[in-house]
Amino acid sequence: MLTMYEAVLCFFIYAILGWCVEVIYATVNSGKFVNRGFLNGPYCPIYGFGVLIVVLCLSPVSGSLIPLFFGSVVLTTMLELVTGFLLEKIFHAHWWDYSNEHFQLGGYICAKFSLLWGIACVLVMRVVHPAVMGLVHWLPHWLGLTLLWVFSGAFAADLAITVAGILHIRSNMRVMSRIARELHNISDAVGENLSDGVMGAMERTEKSKQELALRRELTGVELDELKEKAAQLTDRYRTIMEERTFWTRRMRRAFPQLGEQLRERMKERLRRAK
Repeated sequence: MLTMYEAVLCFFIYAILGWCVEVIYATVNSGKFVNRGFLNGPYCPIYGFGVLIVVLCLSPVSGSLIPLFFGSVVLTTMLELVTGFLLEKIFHAHWWDYSNEHFQLGGYICAKFSLLWGIACVLVMRVVHPAVMGLVHWLPHWLGLTLLWVFSGAFAADLAITVAGILHIRSNMRVMSRIARELHNISDAVGENLSDGVMGAMERTEKSKQELALRRELTGVELDELKEKAAQLTDRYRTIMEERTFWTRRMRRAFPQLGEQLRERMKERLRRAK
């Protein structure tokens, strides 16, 4: 059983190694460096948690290949499913999407990657983890504690910045939803004005042309005001959509499908409001 000191140090080591794997994978696919981490620093917490869970749960069966493999498949798949589901609930978009893979569930998990995680965890338990534990035990305790304080401080600051970015995006999404509702209300108001104008003209054909002209003039003024307000709201909507903070730029580079899903979602709301 790992001590708390060993567990936390292993978490950071595997989070950093996981980030390296993600960067290599993204570089091979895109031909350029992309920081694929959820956070800004060089670590992916899901890898740290994932390997730590496997180590804590499956160390008793690490000598048996089949239980180790299938146990790893189950644990990593459940972690990926829960993490993907929670991230979608927060951001209303998939951070990764396996929808085009065979035997997938909701785009969160798929058989191919579950098997790959199982193979990777077997290699970690048989090859990587013994080396990592050797490094942990080799480090002087004072140096290990110093590294933990440095990693923990950087991680906490990074997490705070990321949470602030998340809250900013969620705030923008609420503003855009409100704008979409207001545009929808304006659309209804324009339609009601036009309808009232037509019905009024039909009901008052016996009245003077001057009165009808005055009504059309008043209706035109109201419509112009509504159109001007709609234009202002649309400009505000587009400004938010095109916002480029450091965090949003990095997220769009790291997870291009996330930005695309959010843009399509917002555009659809805008189309429905027109």
